[in-house]
This record gives sequence, structure tokens and C-alpha cells, in this order.
Amino acid sequence: MKNDEQVDQSLEATALWTASARAQESARSDYLFQDPWAASLAGDEGMAWLQKRGGNVAAMVIRTHYFDGFLQSAVQEGGIHQVVILAAGLDTRAYRLDWPRGTRLFELERPAVLQQKAQVLANAKAEPRCERIAIPADLAGNWTEWLSDGGFDQKQSSVWLLEGILFYLPEAKIMRILEQVSSLSAHDSQLGFDIVNHLTLTSPITQAWIEMQAKAGAPWVGWMDDPENFLNGLGWRPAMTQPGSADAHFGRWTLPVIPVKMPNMPHNWYVTAVKI
Repeated sequence: MKNDEQVDQSLEATALWTASARAQESARSDYLFQDPWAASLAGDEGMAWLQKRGGNVAAMVIRTHYFDGFLQSAVQEGGIHQVVILAAGLDTRAYRLDWPRGTRLFELERPAVLQQKAQVLANAKAEPRCERIAIPADLAGNWTEWLSDGGFDQKQSSVWLLEGILFYLPEAKIMRILEQVSSLSAHDSQLGFDIVNHLTLTSPITQAWIEMQAKAGAPWVGWMDDPENFLNGLGWRPAMTQPGSADAHFGRWTLPVIPVKMPNMPHNWYVTAVKI
């Protein structure tokens, strides 16, 4: 099992990869989103990874666009003013999305990553479109206290995002983080995350991707076979979809699409939930 330092290094690399996917999408004439800082954030390492992948990052692009819409709906239609992005990596949503007046966006990430992002965005003279509060915190530490110290109000509803992180964490840590989020979430709060089922880690159908991740030093180890039941137990009303479904296609998905809950098949779910 990898130690925490090795996991941190893996996540730093994946942040570069995700930024490179945003950069490629932003360069398209039919882009789903625009991130003018993504290429600089990805750097040579991230763009080299993209080249090795042959630019085949549709799943990452779909995920980004899907959760863009999830967050925007939560604040614009749900009236939520507190946004929390856990393990934010090189995320730029505070800068590239339109936020209603009064929105406070908390980014929790390790200090080195926040510093790297801050330098790139400062050089580009980028300005956030909401009140952005960077919290230098590791999810393995006392991040809930640091979030509260940063001004988070657990009496108010909030929207949470854990994107591209949970499958790098062991099962026990996933459960613990979701329990911590639940303890801080007021009525009508919203939660979004992506997660795979256990069969994704072992199926011949997904073997090539799993082996690629392992060889790249960022193996997938985290999974949930029944996210809905787990979230129900924590007081959430959950829903699930997956890339390629009607609400998560966006003209980018090219593979066959199976039912979201089809048994005995690998699944990569987008999970959203409302606190009851």
C-alpha cells in the first residue's frame, strides 16, 4: 500500500493531467468550457501526458462539464452561497465560471499545490469571480477544523464537490470523508462526486485503463458498490448517472452505453445528493 507521501505525489500528477484535458478542450472550436489558464497550469509534464494518451480524454472532459453544471445549478437554482471543493488540485472554477453575488468558494488542497496554482494565476493576472478562500489542508488531517477556521458556516447550506479523487483513496478513507462532509452539511446542502465500483478495478473491460494508471504511478484503489445506500444512511437523497448517459454525454462519448445500475459490469458513476 502506498504511504500518504506517495499518494500526494500521485494526486499532484493527476492534477496536471486534468489541467491538460481542460486545455485541449478549451482549444476546440466547439468547446464545452473555456479555461484559458489550463495549459500553463498543466505545464510540460501535463501536456506530455496528454500526448501519450493521444488526446483521448473524453471522460475527463465530460466529468468537468457535468460537475460545472452541478455546481452552477446548486448556486443559481438552489440558492446555495457556500461552495466547497475538496482536493481541488489545479481547479479554476472560481475564475472561469459565473457565480452569483455573495458566493464564497472554499478550495481545500495541500499547500504546495495551492502555491503552484497561485503563482500561475498571478502571472496571468487572473481574478476570481467570487470570494475564493484557499484552505491549505490535507484530507488526511484535521481539514474540518481548518475549513471552519477559514469562515465556513455549517449552519448554512453548502454544495460540496469531490472530483477525480476518491478512486485514489482506500475504502475506509472514502467512507470517513463522506461522513465528515455529512456532519458539516445543513439541510438542503448538495454533494457531488465520482466513484467507480469494485468490478472496474478487476474487469477485463477496464484492464487497459487500470494498468495505465498503475504504470503512471497513480493506481486506482478506491471504490463503492452501492453509493446510494451509503448516502441514504447519512441522511442524503442521492442520484447516479455515468458518462455517456443522456445527461452526461455532451457529444463527446463514443463508447457503448449500458444502464447505470447494470449488474456484473464496471461502472464509473457521477453521484449527486441533497441533504434531507
